[in-house]
Amino acid sequence: MRKDLRSKIYYITPSQGISEPQLMHLVRQMLDAGVGAIQYRVKDRTTAAMIREAAALLNLTRPANVPLIVNDRVDVALAVGADGVHIGQQDMPVSHARRLMGPYAIVGATTPDPVLAGQAERAIASYVSCGPVFASPTKPDKPPVGPEVVQRVQNAVSVPVCAIGGINEDTMHQLVEVNPSLIAVSSAINQAPDPGQAARRLVELAEDILPHVAFGL
Repeated sequence: MRKDLRSKIYYITPSQGISEPQLMHLVRQMLDAGVGAIQYRVKDRTTAAMIREAAALLNLTRPANVPLIVNDRVDVALAVGADGVHIGQQDMPVSHARRLMGPYAIVGATTPDPVLAGQAERAIASYVSCGPVFASPTKPDKPPVGPEVVQRVQNAVSVPVCAIGGINEDTMHQLVEVNPSLIAVSSAINQAPDPGQAARRLVELAEDILPHVAFGL
């Protein structure tokens, strides 16, 4: 059963340099701030450590009714019964992930253009992600595509579209006209002096300037 998200903000965890206790504390802050979904994205963990952390995160996200989506690792998502997985361009094909995860899991896909977005939708992706919309410190080698490409992707598919890359309190205003279903945020929260406060401000700003259309993942 698909559940409506409580906000558009889709939080992505730090990819490295954070301890397990720090990660748990950070995710608790995100849940308190009202984020709509959480992506567990780490690059410096063993598979065993990822399974342990993802299971612990589920103990936090499930009571809050916030989906936990594992980045890249279908095996980890399956091992802990996560709500879903996000697939990048160099990862497992969306069709394979859908077959493994089953018909009710969330399967997100990185799709930087309308053609790839259409392919992902036909492979039964739950949502597609487009970016980096603005210059992003986490993707310095990738030029920003701008809100215009987000609009083109939205015109090409019927599944929810997630805008990602360089989104903060200043750049979010540039998304008003395209009004994406999801707004993925990493650096603007993770690099803030007070991540919890930063997340709360982004959630409130999205509620204020971007009309929320209820949808489920």
